[in-house]
Amino acid sequence: MCMSRLHRVVGDAGGAAVEVEDLDGQRHRVSLLALEGPAPAPGTWLVVHSGYAVERVDSAEAESVAAEIRAATGARDTGSGTEGGRGR
Repeated sequence: MCMSRLHRVVGDAGGAAVEVEDLDGQRHRVSLLALEGPAPAPGTWLVVHSGYAVERVDSAEAESVAAEIRAATGARDTGSGTEGGRGR
Protein backbone atom coordinates (compact mmCIF):
# COMPACT_ATOMS: atom_id res chain seq x y z
CA MET A 1 0.00 0.00 0.00
CA CYS A 2 1.30 3.45 -0.89
CA MET A 3 0.54 6.52 1.14
CA SER A 4 1.22 10.19 0.83
CA ARG A 5 3.65 11.78 3.27
CA LEU A 6 4.68 15.28 4.25
CA HIS A 7 8.19 16.33 3.16
CA ARG A 8 10.18 19.57 3.27
CA VAL A 9 12.32 20.64 0.30
CA VAL A 10 16.02 20.89 1.19
CA GLY A 11 17.52 21.49 -2.25
CA ASP A 12 17.50 21.11 -5.99
CA ALA A 13 18.24 17.63 -7.34
CA GLY A 14 18.61 18.72 -10.94
CA GLY A 15 16.13 18.43 -13.78
CA ALA A 16 12.53 18.04 -12.70
CA ALA A 17 13.37 16.89 -9.18
CA VAL A 18 14.13 18.19 -5.69
CA GLU A 19 15.78 16.72 -2.64
CA VAL A 20 13.37 16.51 0.29
CA GLU A 21 13.48 15.42 3.90
CA ASP A 22 10.68 13.48 5.58
CA LEU A 23 9.64 13.80 9.21
CA ASP A 24 12.06 11.01 10.17
CA GLY A 25 15.01 12.97 8.75
CA GLN A 26 15.45 10.68 5.75
CA ARG A 27 16.35 12.44 2.50
CA HIS A 28 14.87 11.46 -0.83
CA ARG A 29 14.91 12.60 -4.44
CA VAL A 30 11.36 13.49 -5.55
CA SER A 31 10.01 14.09 -9.04
CA LEU A 32 8.19 17.34 -9.80
CA LEU A 33 6.43 16.01 -12.90
CA ALA A 34 3.04 15.83 -11.10
CA LEU A 35 3.35 19.24 -9.38
CA GLU A 36 1.85 22.31 -11.02
CA GLY A 37 3.62 25.66 -11.02
CA PRO A 38 7.23 26.67 -10.52
CA ALA A 39 9.78 24.46 -8.79
CA PRO A 40 9.46 24.71 -5.01
CA ALA A 41 12.16 26.55 -3.07
CA PRO A 42 14.03 25.07 -0.11
CA GLY A 43 11.79 25.14 2.97
CA THR A 44 8.62 24.52 0.97
CA TRP A 45 6.44 21.70 2.31
CA LEU A 46 5.10 19.12 -0.14
CA VAL A 47 2.80 16.14 -0.09
CA VAL A 48 4.73 13.30 -1.75
CA HIS A 49 3.11 10.15 -3.11
CA SER A 50 5.08 7.27 -4.64
CA GLY A 51 8.10 9.48 -5.32
CA TYR A 52 6.14 12.35 -6.88
CA ALA A 53 5.41 15.74 -5.32
CA VAL A 54 1.65 16.15 -5.78
CA GLU A 55 0.75 19.22 -3.72
CA ARG A 56 2.27 22.22 -1.93
CA VAL A 57 1.25 22.69 1.70
CA ASP A 58 0.92 25.99 3.57
CA SER A 59 3.95 26.34 5.84
CA ALA A 60 1.99 27.08 9.03
CA GLU A 61 -0.34 24.13 8.44
CA ALA A 62 2.57 21.81 7.61
CA GLU A 63 4.51 22.84 10.74
CA SER A 64 1.39 22.21 12.86
CA VAL A 65 0.75 18.78 11.33
CA ALA A 66 4.46 17.88 11.57
CA ALA A 67 4.50 18.81 15.27
CA GLU A 68 1.43 16.66 15.91
CA ILE A 69 2.95 13.68 14.06
CA ARG A 70 6.27 14.07 15.90
CA ALA A 71 4.46 14.24 19.25
CA ALA A 72 2.41 11.14 18.46
CA THR A 73 5.38 9.12 17.20
CA GLY A 74 8.15 10.43 19.41
CA ALA A 75 10.09 11.69 16.38
CA ARG A 76 12.27 14.76 16.68
CA ASP A 77 12.55 17.86 14.51
CA THR A 78 15.54 17.27 12.22
CA GLY A 79 16.49 20.95 12.12
CA SER A 80 16.53 21.55 8.38
CA GLY A 81 14.34 23.62 6.15
CA THR A 82 12.75 26.79 7.48
CA GLU A 83 13.48 29.43 10.09
CA GLY A 84 12.36 29.38 13.71
CA GLY A 85 15.00 26.91 14.86
CA ARG A 86 14.37 24.62 11.92
CA GLY A 87 16.51 26.32 9.32
CA ARG A 88 19.99 26.32 8.00
